[in-house]
Amino acid sequence: MTGVRVAVVGAGATGSPIVWGLTQCDWVSQIIVVDPDQIALSNLPRQPWYYPEDVGRPKVVVLAERLAHPRIMGIHDAVDEDFTWPPVDVVIDATDNVKTRQDIEAWARRHQIPWIFSSALRWEGQVAWMHPEGPCLRCLFGDDWLDGPRCFEAGVVSGVTLAVAGQVIGLLERWQHNPSDPDLSALWLIDGWESRVWSVRLGEGRCPHYAVGTYKR
Repeated sequence: MTGVRVAVVGAGATGSPIVWGLTQCDWVSQIIVVDPDQIALSNLPRQPWYYPEDVGRPKVVVLAERLAHPRIMGIHDAVDEDFTWPPVDVVIDATDNVKTRQDIEAWARRHQIPWIFSSALRWEGQVAWMHPEGPCLRCLFGDDWLDGPRCFEAGVVSGVTLAVAGQVIGLLERWQHNPSDPDLSALWLIDGWESRVWSVRLGEGRCPHYAVGTYKR
């Protein structure tokens, strides 16, 4: 599979290394980076590719300048369920925002496009390939996933965000070589404290929450 168009939502501690990794994939024809945020001083310890003189500038603009790659397109805007995307083949969630994740999932389901869920908090990371008709986030985590601290509140270890980014690129590589790879039907768990990565097989079958008339946020 060549000429793959990838959208990355989030240009922070996880999204930026994901974008860099995508620039090394010759089968990716376009990288669309979406983030409404400007660089803040508090970003700098976790996001060393941004410098003090960048504070106040849009992340997507600075990231595109740093990487200077012709296939990157930055969109300085917020994503919602009705966001107008350029044509894409897969969407990567690199946010720490529940509402944005819900909107990505709803959009991807509606347009039958796969997306990758990724999360990094403290010493732990999670990554999952989300098929358009497979398990949704509620299937994986129940309703409790709506609660809990965000990355900027609880902190995250830099090595964990890089491990999550690497796992995301690895799943994309698997999909690019074989869209039916069974490892795409798993939740990948990263334990930065123990330096372990393992997977939990996801259930098969259609998601009941997105059946017509049943899904409620």
